Amino acid sequence: MNTPKVVTRFARYKDADLEQKAQHILTSLTGNAHFPTPTPALTELQAAITAYSTALEKAMDGTKQDTAVKNQARDVLETVISKLALYVQLNGNDDVAIILSSGFDVSKPAAPVGILDKPENLIVSPGAAKGSVDVSVNAVAHASGYQYEHTDAPVTATSAWTVITDTAAFHTLSNLQSGKEYAFRVTAIGSDPSRVYSDVITSFVL
Repeated sequence: MNTPKVVTRFARYKDADLEQKAQHILTSLTGNAHFPTPTPALTELQAAITAYSTALEKAMDGTKQDTAVKNQARDVLETVISKLALYVQLNGNDDVAIILSSGFDVSKPAAPVGILDKPENLIVSPGAAKGSVDVSVNAVAHASGYQYEHTDAPVTATSAWTVITDTAAFHTLSNLQSGKEYAFRVTAIGSDPSRVYSDVITSFVL
């Protein structure tokens, strides 16, 4: 079961929207039996809202200094509601309904990525050093890394693949036998243990 996470960042809100959100949180927490001792206190939140509302109204047709004052007041308000969000997180009993009653939002749980796509455009080219090849594929979305595999050509049912991992969609395989033909393939690494391989390419090593 995923623990609900209270949204604690408010930079995405436009100025007027932040004012409304903060007021909604104040109203929702006032007298809320699930959150009897808000920290910071609601009087501090009210003071931050009042200061921000005043500064916001003055900055609409004001000077650059007025805008700077508004921005400072916004920073203070964001800090107060972010601290309150942590208080709600600690006292919300991991209950979405209780958390939402505070006026705060809950982050959407991350959806499982599932099996990653097949790596495309596998390219095998001579490396800078003798006995090496450069191997690359197009980057695969959500991949945390890649398995670069090679074996003697031709590939058979009993072929044993040598596996090397890298976080990049490009890797130089070294210490191969010059003049020998190898088979190469790549698979992306993700949270799902299933692996989907690229097409197999055979190439002689210089």
